[in-house]
Amino acid sequence: MQVLATAGGYYENTGAGLSLSWTLGEPAYTTLTSSEIILTQGFQQGNLFGTNLEEIPTDATDIRVYPNPASGEVNIAVTLPNAKGRATVEVYDIAGRMVKSTSAVMVGHEPYRLDVSSLPSGIYLLRVATESPAAVRVVKLVKK
Repeated sequence: MQVLATAGGYYENTGAGLSLSWTLGEPAYTTLTSSEIILTQGFQQGNLFGTNLEEIPTDATDIRVYPNPASGEVNIAVTLPNAKGRATVEVYDIAGRMVKSTSAVMVGHEPYRLDVSSLPSGIYLLRVATESPAAVRVVKLVKK
């Protein structure tokens, strides 16, 4: 393993079974503690593990929000196969606060109209949760 850094060092005590390396300017991302040891890990550490995420199929563009950017009303078109029943539509501001919530009835593939005229200009996240089939989608919405 190699690291490029502005400063750093390496210490090894084979008798104690201990090795330590450090670099200057690497951000720490976690600290592990026990009764005997404190270990702060940064990006230099090797043997990292990843988290697998479910891959969304490329044809999963099953929600459209238009016009986007919007000023008064937006249309929310849900094109999930066999979509029917109710859907919950929530609007969150950039700080994660819910600023609007409503329940929509899905009729075929006709878009649901959502009034956003009362919202201040900014970037929002529009969360649509359908009842049947159960699905949740989040779309960025820009309010002019």
